[in-house]
Amino acid sequence: MNSTTDTHFQDKVALITGGSQGIGLATVNQLVRQGAQVICCGRSQKNWDNALEANPELKDSVEFIATDLNNEHATDILFKRIEQSYGRLDIAINNASPTVASHGLFANVPTAKLKETLDADLWSQMFCLQREIALMPGGGKIVNVSSVNGLSATPGAAAFSAAKFGLEGITKSLALEYIQQGIRINSVAPGATLTPRVQQQIDGAPNPEKRLKEIESRIPLKRLGRSNEVANAICWLCSDQSSYVVGHTLVVDGGRCQA
Repeated sequence: MNSTTDTHFQDKVALITGGSQGIGLATVNQLVRQGAQVICCGRSQKNWDNALEANPELKDSVEFIATDLNNEHATDILFKRIEQSYGRLDIAINNASPTVASHGLFANVPTAKLKETLDADLWSQMFCLQREIALMPGGGKIVNVSSVNGLSATPGAAAFSAAKFGLEGITKSLALEYIQQGIRINSVAPGATLTPRVQQQIDGAPNPEKRLKEIESRIPLKRLGRSNEVANAICWLCSDQSSYVVGHTLVVDGGRCQA
């Protein structure tokens, strides 16, 4: 499943939300290398500027639009701009997922924080899905980036788990609703992946080395995933190589869900 050499996206118009770092940025890089016209969005222009410093080749090949997807009006502006500039989408990857606001025992988490997590990790994805489908009258591919937390219980992060379970549910439902229109919808569920957010969590632990070893000990492969490994899976689901895959969740977790 090496999307860098096995699939091609020449002349395809692709949107990646949360594309300025981690899994999103790795996916942007892969799609650009394979010929796609890429639009990506994120909340922080600074994060994108940092991404361009590390990946200067993206400067002239990616359109970045700073957008808060929790704001429906801002989301409308994003998709109107895509429609005016490109006229369509061939590929949409819903990857945006900010830092979880609602960690902790459920009964102790403020209601506003529970809502913030559901808005960011489910409701905003639904905003995007409606608009992406409307821009695919001739068919397309959509990949929702879920999580292994959407497949199993997650004590201490119940709202995040609920949002990801919801994203799994809408993926499967919409896959059946829209396959007759030529829109193929699937999801990828990453396990522990060494993204900037996860690195910050490790670095913020009292003993970062011990924390990393604790995480790795629960993974059969005994290491965290890399962003490009998840991007490989995403790009495969966006390619014609996966043409018979509909409503599927591709788990990329080093065997964690099987342990």
